[in-house]
Amino acid sequence: MQTLTGLFVLVSLGLIVTVPVTLAMPGQWEATKVNIYKSTTLWTTLVFLIAFTNAFVK
Repeated sequence: MQTLTGLFVLVSLGLIVTVPVTLAMPGQWEATKVNIYKSTTLWTTLVFLIAFTNAFVK
């Protein structure tokens, strides 16, 4: 559980830094769009995975 939460925090921090920088730089969105979508999918998956595993922790 702690590993999932740690990974979630790292992915969140990465997205917090990466997305605004990418959107601020001209032409970077097209180059990194796929990576940002993959990171967002990972983030969403982690949210549901943490919620699922939390159901089994007392």
